[in-house]
Amino acid sequence: MKENSNPENSGSQEKNLLEDPIPKITIICSASDLASQNIKTHLLNLMEWNLLELPENSGFSAARESQDGKFRLIDIEEMHVFQDGLDRKLENAGLPASLIIFASKHRSKEEISSLTVHCTGNPSDDARLGGCPKSLAVSSPAAMKSILMEMKRLAEQKDLKYDVTLEVTHHGPTELLVPSLYAEIGSTEVQWKDPEAGEVAAKAILSVSLEKVPVAIGFGGGHYAMRQTGLLFETGISFGHNFPKYKLEFVDEALIKQAIEKSKADFAYFDRKSMKSGERKKISEILEKLGLSVLKESEIREKYGN
Repeated sequence: MKENSNPENSGSQEKNLLEDPIPKITIICSASDLASQNIKTHLLNLMEWNLLELPENSGFSAARESQDGKFRLIDIEEMHVFQDGLDRKLENAGLPASLIIFASKHRSKEEISSLTVHCTGNPSDDARLGGCPKSLAVSSPAAMKSILMEMKRLAEQKDLKYDVTLEVTHHGPTELLVPSLYAEIGSTEVQWKDPEAGEVAAKAILSVSLEKVPVAIGFGGGHYAMRQTGLLFETGISFGHNFPKYKLEFVDEALIKQAIEKSKADFAYFDRKSMKSGERKKISEILEKLGLSVLKESEIREKYGN
């Protein structure tokens, strides 16, 4: 484990942080999440980290900063999905974030081996898994694209039989003003503890780029946004918030306006075949009113093809 836990070093680092706190890319690892702990093990082994001294009652178990100054790694005891207000909590501890990456497990009934990325939000009134109803977190399309593409590259390099895919917007936390995303290993304990998957996820997180890219918000398709994933991999664009076909009944002007603002969207995309004509018409009219154009897949490939 490449960690410098010298108390003198960590103490001076904490002093510097509190005197001049600089927002960092902040990775959140949960003690109650096996995949999160797997990813954390590899993060600690992949680069040098300084252990930081936390203020009393910070609410965090531990904090580290990478020696290159780019990342912070924060340990929490609770589940990620219930971390509304985490950005303010970090700031109060002298550890402000410029981007929050939740290193997490993904669970599915199909038990598919997967590496996934998504932003968070509750398109409907259902907020059982954290966050607030009809509320979306601020997304980071550039970060999602770079991490997902590196997951794909590394998985192929290792011949790892995992699906690498973008997921639609779902669960909490939603009440974050700092951009955030989930980077996940799915979908059972076997994969959560798989060291190969943990290494891929950790390396992909550390390769994150915030270089600006054209951004779409997506409508339609299933939980694993296959057409959106294909466009992300095969063109220069990324996606912010995505709403699957089974959530389109809840999509209204207020939610679309949130999605545009919190994704900084340049245009919208429809997985047309999965959408009912009435849904397409309703959403098209809202987008037109809000001044956002809808591009077809062929238009995206022509305009932004690699």
